[in-house]
Amino acid sequence: MARAWYDGQEQLLNMLPVPPRYTEAGWPSIPVRARLEWESGVVVVDTVAEAWTRDAVLVEQLDPRSPFRGVWVPARDVARR
Repeated sequence: MARAWYDGQEQLLNMLPVPPRYTEAGWPSIPVRARLEWESGVVVVDTVAEAWTRDAVLVEQLDPRSPFRGVWVPARDVARR
C-alpha cells in the first residue's frame, strides 16, 4: 500500500511563528548549528540561517518529518559554526 505524504511527520516543538519583521541573511546564508526539538527527541544539525530577529532565527531544515523547508526557532537554540 502506498504511503501518504504526511506519514512519518512529527511536530517540531521549538518552532516559533513567523515574526512580523526580520533581517534576511542575503547570500550566502550563514552557517549555523541548530537544536531542533522533535516529538521523538532533540537533534542538533549543521544548517544555515536565512533570517533572524533578536529572539528568533530562520534555519533551513530538510528533515522529512516536517513539511517546511525553513523553520523559525529560538535564537538560544542556534550558534554560528
